Amino acid sequence: MTILGIDNISNHIKKLKGKRIGLLTNATGINSKMELSPDVLIKNGINLVALFGPEHGIWGAAPDGIPVKDTIDPRFNIPVYSLYGKTKRPTSDMLSGIDVIIYDIQDVGLRFYTYIYSLAYMMEECGKRGIKVIIFDRPNPLSGKISGPIVKDKKFSSFVGGYDLTLRYGLTIGEIGRYYNDNFKMGVELEVIPMEGWNHNMYYDETGLLWNTPSPAIPCFENALLYSGMCLFEGTNISLGRGTSHPFKYIGAPWIDARNLIKKIKESNYRGLSVRERDFMPYSSRYKNKICHGIELFVTDKRNIEPIEIAIDLISTIRSMHKEMFKWDTAYHEAKGRHHFDLLMGSDIYRKEIEKGKRGAEISQIWEKDIKNFKEKVGRYYIYE
Repeated sequence: MTILGIDNISNHIKKLKGKRIGLLTNATGINSKMELSPDVLIKNGINLVALFGPEHGIWGAAPDGIPVKDTIDPRFNIPVYSLYGKTKRPTSDMLSGIDVIIYDIQDVGLRFYTYIYSLAYMMEECGKRGIKVIIFDRPNPLSGKISGPIVKDKKFSSFVGGYDLTLRYGLTIGEIGRYYNDNFKMGVELEVIPMEGWNHNMYYDETGLLWNTPSPAIPCFENALLYSGMCLFEGTNISLGRGTSHPFKYIGAPWIDARNLIKKIKESNYRGLSVRERDFMPYSSRYKNKICHGIELFVTDKRNIEPIEIAIDLISTIRSMHKEMFKWDTAYHEAKGRHHFDLLMGSDIYRKEIEKGKRGAEISQIWEKDIKNFKEKVGRYYIYE
């Protein structure tokens, strides 16, 4: 069984005693006994003076993209600063008097998942102020597999894409902290409290740990794996199942011909994927309270499925089937007039290739060199073999 970084806190208490500690965490910040990180710190006599929360809030309850306000935690009577509200960077007032920032959040291993940018911004600000950062390491649920494009053109950089990461980057949160600090010269005193019993070939369901829901739309490991590709539907006017019991497993819209879509998908015979026809009604998000016709996806082989290529094919197929209805989304969250699909992918090249009728396997060849270069760059930051 994998032993989490926070499970080894007893070996590090002395260095934290007498320090004023800030904790960047959320509901995933728990040890293997299901004790919350703030409780673990306080129980061990650590002087916890402030909490910081990423997107979805300190306890992971807010919907995606919704700003969260600062507050006071009623149990600990300490401030809770939102890093997904008025600011995404910790301010001087927030960090005033803090000696050490601890980061303890379960990541999902994907470039467009915002927790990694909360870490990057925190590290940059701590580096400027001489504040030490400690990361309690956790598994990359999707293993050490690296795939997908990077954000090459800075005009496509955003809070869902940056820091020269491939879409699926194959690093633990501790390793990505090491990568940030060295590769981007953040100058922060960084310490990673490592795990035991984890390696880069392991997926989360092989760790022996209970699934630690990282945000409202990723209730299970299968959702996280499909999210690596199906999140691209956020850049379209198609529902990806947000507001249902199976986000990223349901794909559809009121105007889709599901029976014909199923037929076309099965002709492709994708590795690691099974699919069925499915109607669903989102209770929130896109097409709220409307019947959507579409599909349900099932992962049958986690090591061989290629969700990014499959998602591109699905988008291309639906677009060709419903040219009058299909639209690229330019309003979702950070898009603000830009194509959200381009921000997720890191370039407008891929959208334009889809519009030319190209398929996922062909388009993925564009980023093969990016993957090779990224693997060579990040190998020195590995903690686990």
